[in-house]
Amino acid sequence: MKAEVLILWVGLTLCCTLICGREDVKENKFAGVQVREPQTLTKNRRQAEEVDAEMLDKLTEVVEDEKTKSKKKKKTPEEIEAARAKKAAEKEAKAKKQKAPKPTKKPKPPKPTKKPKPPKPTKKPKVPKPTKKPKTTTTVQPDIRQPYPDKEEEKKLLTKLGLDTSIQPVTPKERRGEEPVEPDLDDMFKKPTSPTKTHSELDVDYWHPRPDEVPGRYPDTKKEVTTPEVIMYIPEESTTVPYIGAWYEEYDYTDLAAKKQEEEEERALKEKAEKAERLRKKWEEEEEERRKQISVPAEPKKCPPLGLESHRVEDDQLLASSQSHHGFSAQRGRLNMQGSDNDEDLYGGAWCAESEERDHWFQVDARREVEFTGVITQGRNSELHEDFVSSYFVAFSNDSSDWTLLHDGYAEWLFYGNVDKETPVMSQFATPVVARYIRILPQSWNGSLCLRAEILACQLPISVPTFSGSHHSENEVNPSDDLDFRHHNYKEMRQMMKVINEECPNITRIYNIGKSSQGLKMYAMEISDNPGEHEPGEPEFRYTAGLHGNEALGRELLLLLMQFLCKEYNDDNPRVRRLVDGVRIHLVPSLNPDAYELAYEMGSEMGNWALGHWTEEGYDIFQNFPDLNSILWGAEDRGWVPRIVPNHHIPLPENILNGSLAVETKAVISWMERNPFVLGANLQGGEKLVTYPFDMQRPPISLTDNRRWRNNAEMNEDTWARIQRQNEGALRETPDDAMFRWLAMSYAHSHLTMTETYRGSCHGDDITGGQGITNRASWKPVVGSMNDFSYLHTNCFELSIFLGCDKFPHESELPLEWENNREALLSFIEQVHRGIKGIVRDIDGNPLPNATISVEGIRHDVKTAVGGDYWRLLNPGEYKVTAKADGYTPQTRLCMVGYDSGATPCSFTLTKSNWDRIKQIMALHGKRPIRLITKANVVKTTAASTVAAPSIDTEPENPANTHDIARRRRLRLMRIRRLRLQRLRASLRTTPATTMTTTTTTASTTLPPETKRTTSWYDSWFPVDEWSTENPFDSVVFDSVPTQDYPFEYTID
Repeated sequence: MKAEVLILWVGLTLCCTLICGREDVKENKFAGVQVREPQTLTKNRRQAEEVDAEMLDKLTEVVEDEKTKSKKKKKTPEEIEAARAKKAAEKEAKAKKQKAPKPTKKPKPPKPTKKPKPPKPTKKPKVPKPTKKPKTTTTVQPDIRQPYPDKEEEKKLLTKLGLDTSIQPVTPKERRGEEPVEPDLDDMFKKPTSPTKTHSELDVDYWHPRPDEVPGRYPDTKKEVTTPEVIMYIPEESTTVPYIGAWYEEYDYTDLAAKKQEEEEERALKEKAEKAERLRKKWEEEEEERRKQISVPAEPKKCPPLGLESHRVEDDQLLASSQSHHGFSAQRGRLNMQGSDNDEDLYGGAWCAESEERDHWFQVDARREVEFTGVITQGRNSELHEDFVSSYFVAFSNDSSDWTLLHDGYAEWLFYGNVDKETPVMSQFATPVVARYIRILPQSWNGSLCLRAEILACQLPISVPTFSGSHHSENEVNPSDDLDFRHHNYKEMRQMMKVINEECPNITRIYNIGKSSQGLKMYAMEISDNPGEHEPGEPEFRYTAGLHGNEALGRELLLLLMQFLCKEYNDDNPRVRRLVDGVRIHLVPSLNPDAYELAYEMGSEMGNWALGHWTEEGYDIFQNFPDLNSILWGAEDRGWVPRIVPNHHIPLPENILNGSLAVETKAVISWMERNPFVLGANLQGGEKLVTYPFDMQRPPISLTDNRRWRNNAEMNEDTWARIQRQNEGALRETPDDAMFRWLAMSYAHSHLTMTETYRGSCHGDDITGGQGITNRASWKPVVGSMNDFSYLHTNCFELSIFLGCDKFPHESELPLEWENNREALLSFIEQVHRGIKGIVRDIDGNPLPNATISVEGIRHDVKTAVGGDYWRLLNPGEYKVTAKADGYTPQTRLCMVGYDSGATPCSFTLTKSNWDRIKQIMALHGKRPIRLITKANVVKTTAASTVAAPSIDTEPENPANTHDIARRRRLRLMRIRRLRLQRLRASLRTTPATTMTTTTTTASTTLPPETKRTTSWYDSWFPVDEWSTENPFDSVVFDSVPTQDYPFEYTID
């Protein structure tokens, strides 16, 4: 009876377990426990396996539906049913054809919460007690699946349990082809066991797990349990009994699907995170770039000036709203425009608007569309007024009617202008503006509304390309020479000269003429076929530039000329080879390197008119030379030229070099004295013309202050005209004025644009008469200029060449300036061969240095060099040339100068004279020569002359000093006049008569012979000019009192 009750109890328990398992399948909760079943429950197991198979099919369909739903959109019910039918057919085909799949690697189970230690299985299962209730736990049992045991181990285990004959183990192969058979629950009650049977007598098919056995594992046969119990783990969330599956391990598709879903979710989250990270990094990079753009704005486009300062922009391209008066029109609104000294004059130093007008504007027409990039403004050039614009707007137009104001992104862009009248201020646009017209609209100003400006603009490429495929702007020049067209600072200039010397070592030499006040060397380059030494018969020429540091165009032109001569000489250019072989050329690109460095740092457009003009010590080098003009003109007024003061190579006054001379000036003077230069030019800027000496204007002479000109009736016509010109302040020309004019015209007319004076000069009207040349003294006279000093102290004829209105042109304008000046630079060098040349020797063939070469009709002489050679620049014609040297008899020749190129040879050979004996005689008579006059030359008209007649000796006839009859007659008249003046002075004395008698008696015994013997002694050696009408020494006062006009002193023994 007990056995039947026990069997009934076990059956009821199994039925409840199956029912709970089916409910769990419907709810898709698979948290069951595998329980080892006895052999008598095979029928029930078959049914459970059938239910399990159905549930697996449904589970697979649900998982696949969830996958499709997560990946795709929701499908229609027809599509879902078709998919399920297709999957069911595929599964049946696989079940028939394929073998049972091998169990895959078990996925890692999730960690259980409060996992109890599983009890170890016993060696042999024992019959459970029917009276005890199965223990239940509420802990969540994880899905633990062990791999299938090997066949041998399974057989051994079944043999020990006594189930080897009744239960056949199912291999994986059998699982693929056959479905497991589950025992029927009804068979459990057909053959109930007797309650009196022992545990060993029970049915061999019966087996029940112990409470300490873990589902899914084979029982451990080493331990025996007396009371077998059924242990089921119920999930915490559900109180239902988990499904009791088959004793063998089944592949869990739910875990695989969940794992795949988790992996896909993790992958999606990872991709999403990576995408978010990429977006974040991209945003950070963009933000960083934006911050950089905000903190460091983009550099504006750099464009050259449009050409207001250089006058490339014509006057008709400038327009303004109004003008204060005629001298301040829109055409005066150019950068660095200089006004006249008188503010009320016709030309002012800026454009000035009418104060009563409401709208003010200054307009520039580019004549075509350009890219405007900036504006440079400047105040008014005036010594009295401080006028400048402090703020302004900028507007653009293409038709001069519709104007658009420039905006900065938020409002109209207000530009800030000047704070003084001379310093230029540049305002650049953020982006270039393409237009034809530009207007400056002043908004505030200091004093009167006056403005000078320059426009920065880039030319747009033309529509028709050139042969090389590139585009050229309207003002762009394609130079024919491959040269370095850029501005060079001191180091770059030195490097450039070094490169040229390395390319042409046989014709070039670099040396320095001295140092500046800051210690920078003033480099010079010699270009000759035999550099380093003077060759007799070869003239020497010089070009100098950079006397004013801010006049940079001359500096760059000389560097370009060095490159050109070297390159063309190597290329066998016949003209260049003729120049290099026949002339010793000296090129000094910078005489004021300190000031140039200052101007170079400011840039081509930002330096004002005066920045870098003077040296570091404040000297203007061009006007810092000794004033020899005053010495010469003072000696001429006293009649000391050429007897006492020569008309050439005038010596320097004492201690002049220790006075107020710049370091650079002293170096240049020393350089001039070392080299026998024949011709030279200094390159300057600020105007476009050539000036020639004199640079200093001669002061007027008063007829009442000079006793020489009291009797105007005795003047000849030439003398009277000369004095009239001098009184009018117009006596400025040199004795070589015609030659200087020719030299100036040779450069100006070879220049491409210098004679285009129809629009006037840079700052006013044309003063050259359309020729491009002028006398400096008549234009802007200066004292102590380099040109005057060179002419009066050396043999060199020097001119000043003003290259253009813009002192420091932009780098882009250098090719154009080179093309304009290249031919003029070469042509001017060739003028050194104009005139006569030769060598002065003695009868033994030895050269005579320092011999004087005089040309009849030109009161300016030259001297021979160390080698006895000389060059005298003359225009075509016939000339009487005389060579004189100390101790030698002068020689005169007739030399012809033609129109052909090349100087005419005219050499001299001098013989020695009796100058030594003459000097001894002069020493015996107080260093004064004695001239003996014959009795026939004495005119006895007065008592004094009669008394003096017996003491006059006869004059021996000297064939070498014979003069013509007219000259002798003129000298006799001059002596008679002197005697009359002496008598007149004696009669006007206020001394007593006794004293006069005594004085007369004494004079008759001693003084008269000495006085009469000391006559015009210098006439024997120095010819008197034809314009002289009296003895030049008549008005000389032999005292050391300086004159009023010329502050220097001369004394005569």
